[in-house]
Amino acid sequence: MRKLVGLLLLWASWCGAVENALLPQGIPPLPTLPGVPSAPPAPLHMHGGAFDLRFVNVGQLVDLLYGEALHVPHVISNEVLQDQRLVSFQWDGKRDELHDFVRVFLESQGFKVETRDGVDFIGRRADTTKGTPPAHYVYHAKHRSAAYLVQVLGPLFASRGAVGVLPGALDLSSAGAPDSASSTAGMLPASNDRAATTRVPSVTAAEQLVASGDEVVFFGSADDVAQLKAILPELDVSPGELVVRGWVYEVTENDSKSSAFSIAVNVLGGALSISNGDTTADRNSLRFAGPHIDAAITALNGTTNFRQISNPHVRVQSGQHVRLNVGAQVPTLGSVSYQGTSGAPVQSVTYQDAGLIFDVLPSIVGDSIDMAVDEQLSDFVATTTGVAGSPTKHTREMKTSMRMADGEVVVIGGLTQDTASDARNRFPWLPSFLDGKGASKGRTEIVLVLQVQKV
Repeated sequence: MRKLVGLLLLWASWCGAVENALLPQGIPPLPTLPGVPSAPPAPLHMHGGAFDLRFVNVGQLVDLLYGEALHVPHVISNEVLQDQRLVSFQWDGKRDELHDFVRVFLESQGFKVETRDGVDFIGRRADTTKGTPPAHYVYHAKHRSAAYLVQVLGPLFASRGAVGVLPGALDLSSAGAPDSASSTAGMLPASNDRAATTRVPSVTAAEQLVASGDEVVFFGSADDVAQLKAILPELDVSPGELVVRGWVYEVTENDSKSSAFSIAVNVLGGALSISNGDTTADRNSLRFAGPHIDAAITALNGTTNFRQISNPHVRVQSGQHVRLNVGAQVPTLGSVSYQGTSGAPVQSVTYQDAGLIFDVLPSIVGDSIDMAVDEQLSDFVATTTGVAGSPTKHTREMKTSMRMADGEVVVIGGLTQDTASDARNRFPWLPSFLDGKGASKGRTEIVLVLQVQKV
């Protein structure tokens, strides 16, 4: 019995070893199949005289039309058969009119059909404009700056030609032109060096506007040049000039109930018999015609409350700033920097304008004149709080914009400043109730009288 059990165990272990040896050790990888080339799309076939094809490429459509519908000898070039553009084609008409319709369709797709000895040759149409040198045009600015003209013309011609500014003489023999009429906007350098002017650099419209000069250079098609010649004389016109006269008064107000503007109205009303009319719109402005301006100024100068600070008279071009600064530049402390290996502090000094600053921007708009006025009156006093050693700036500033008629005078007020002082004098040997005391209050207001006239 024991021998039988031992034989059974020995047989079982042997069978297990054989089974493990026959099992695979891992999953084998899938075999790589060879690539099967895809067959070209099958040609289309149509039956009947009507066509209604959607989303078919141009190459297949041309082959279908000539092979299944027209039945004429033909030669189709490879570039036509390889055209993968998708189109829709619909036709339902007489059979003898199909050939002309197909010819129009092919021309719209950039192809041409030539019939020689009864055979249609279909190919791509040659680009007649390729390689055509662009036309050039040089315009000498007469009234406006070249940068202004380029800024206006940039959005119109930047995508079709090269517009640029040439400060100085133009040398077309050495200045290279763009490759084609569809080049981007460019700017020619003011140099006769052939190496420096080999090519017009491609820049954006914003970059070319920073240039200055008196000549505008354009490269483009002949039609664009003709259009540019018609536009430039209408843009290059004189912007006009104006004479700006101003009188700045500092008015001392003893009565707190009356303003400097009301005092000016009373003075001008007595001298010129004028009034500010309806004050509901603007209580701090007065307008009157210009012929009596000299009498008005004489009347204001004769008043003890009015002290004339400045009376600038300037001539300025329309759209340009005029700035007048009457005063001084006061040094003020700036930032502190540490330089070198030693780390020694270095104090920077900034100079600021103090006094009367008068900035006007007049612009002629039709029969009227737009005025942007910025007036500032400032002074520096010793600093009692804050940064020691740096003065404190007191500023009174007024900014406004208005539309005026030619020769009109406007009086503007409302810029006030209150001052108060308290003084006390005493002697050590006297009681405090015998001390000398003094207090004063005052108010000053800035009044601007402004006149603008066209030259």
